Amino acid sequence: MKIDRTRLSLIVVSALPLFVGALLAGMLLDSALVGEVLTNNSRLFTIEEILIQTAVSSGLGSLIVFSLFYIIEKRGPGAKRTIVALVVSPILTASFFLLGQSLLLILFKGSTPSLLPVILSIATMGVLLMSFIFIIMDSVPPIMKNLFVVFYGSVFGTFLGVIFITASMFVLVISVVLEDYFLTKHAPAAQDALLIASPGEDPFDYARIQSKGAAVGVGDYIAFSLISAHSLIFFPIHVWVMSVSLAILGIIINATIIAKENEILSGIPLPAILALFPWVIHLVAMVLFGA
Repeated sequence: MKIDRTRLSLIVVSALPLFVGALLAGMLLDSALVGEVLTNNSRLFTIEEILIQTAVSSGLGSLIVFSLFYIIEKRGPGAKRTIVALVVSPILTASFFLLGQSLLLILFKGSTPSLLPVILSIATMGVLLMSFIFIIMDSVPPIMKNLFVVFYGSVFGTFLGVIFITASMFVLVISVVLEDYFLTKHAPAAQDALLIASPGEDPFDYARIQSKGAAVGVGDYIAFSLISAHSLIFFPIHVWVMSVSLAILGIIINATIIAKENEILSGIPLPAILALFPWVIHLVAMVLFGA
């Protein structure tokens, strides 16, 4: 086990989305959106349906990622910034729009004045255009890039965690775990994804939080925030506490035991799998004891 300043920083940055996701989900507890999702969450899925969803989600996700790596390799460095802009800008825009809509629901309890959604829509288009331009021109300081990742990763992950039903959440988390592990360990293109020494010199800075010592990808932020948000909304508070605690334990093990210098680490699988155990135990207990 190794503990130093860099590894402690990695633990803090990796654990941040767990609390941001819970904070955003807590804001939504009084909105009408949660009631609709809770109603949809009563639907039951068979094991066969869940396995099919997992296979399809993992297959499509891996195909998309491999396709992006292939395009980057064949088209050269010039394609990298454009691809990042085409992927990051819509997600950043969707996160801005979702957060804005939720704040309107919270503030006005569903009776939103007609002018405010129009203003939000115009502002959303502005975010889309400006973020695309900023990424292409690389005119954003490194610290702002990190804030972009924290914002859209946490917000996007939180809303996935709130909108998806629990069965789909199992599928989503397992799919992300499989993709993160196999693409990191076995994708040839992953060997070329080593971090550039100085933050700000790589367009993929818009898809990770990077310092001189370590980096955390936006996938970690999306995965951890959606797990935390879903736990808080759909499970008792003690399940959320156990889920977040186990996720943090996984992050600590990753940072202090598994992580090695100058090597890419699959940061999602261990914390995500540990975080699902309280869900499984709670659901099994409900079935066995009829709670």
